[in-house]
Amino acid sequence: MKKVISRLGICCWLAAPLADAATCQANLEESTPSNRFNATGTTVTDKETSLTWMRCAIGQSWTGSTCAGAATTMNWSEAVAMVEHFNQQGLAGQKDWRLPMMPELASIVERQCFNPRMNETVFPGAPSTVFWSIMEKMGTTRYAYTLDFGGGAAVATLKDFNGAVRLVRGGPWWTPPKMMSAK
Repeated sequence: MKKVISRLGICCWLAAPLADAATCQANLEESTPSNRFNATGTTVTDKETSLTWMRCAIGQSWTGSTCAGAATTMNWSEAVAMVEHFNQQGLAGQKDWRLPMMPELASIVERQCFNPRMNETVFPGAPSTVFWSIMEKMGTTRYAYTLDFGGGAAVATLKDFNGAVRLVRGGPWWTPPKMMSAK
């Protein structure tokens, strides 16, 4: 069953997780073709958005050809604290890493694939799991938005849930609505 969901102006195809390995449908157009990205070891830059991403989720390590190990899952507060930790360390020589906004996370969803919903050439070893964004749900401090890179759903999630983290730098490449940027 396929259904389109739109939250925060993000459209993601939903599909039930069917397997442990990525499954891609070649009859669908790629949403994140490999030639859109410039990979330089532990980071990858999206030429379309100018955003630079960690190639591996936090907890995984770059082997030179893939991301090995399991992604560390953490609650939202721990995810926010991880940003400071990686900036103090100067991840990839940079100190301006941050949690992504939902449209930024959605920009790396590969709609052609699921489990994970990512381009595995660009993000090899990507886990099929829920990733945190920095965006909190309006009207409550108990929820922040997540994107499921297994099936593709974007939802408001209780902040005590354990999700994975992939940091980004640069941007934003889109203009946030005034109510979001006035914080």
